[in-house]
Amino acid sequence: MRRLLPALLALTATPALAHEGHHETLTLAEQARHLLTQPDHILALAGLVVLAVAGAWQWRRAQARARK
Repeated sequence: MRRLLPALLALTATPALAHEGHHETLTLAEQARHLLTQPDHILALAGLVVLAVAGAWQWRRAQARARK
C-alpha cells in the first residue's frame, strides 16, 4: 500500500489548466461565486478536503498507537 498510493498519484498528476480572465478586479462576492461555481476550483477544494481528512485520520491512528 505504501508504494501503490504514490504510484497512483503520479499517474493522475496533470498540469494546471488555467481558464481565461483576470480575477484581480472582482469584488469579494464575485470571487466567492467564482471559486464555488467553477469546476476546476471545486475539484481543487475537494482534493484539499480529501488530503485533510486523510491527514487527520493518519494522525489519529498515530496517536492511538502511541497510547498503547
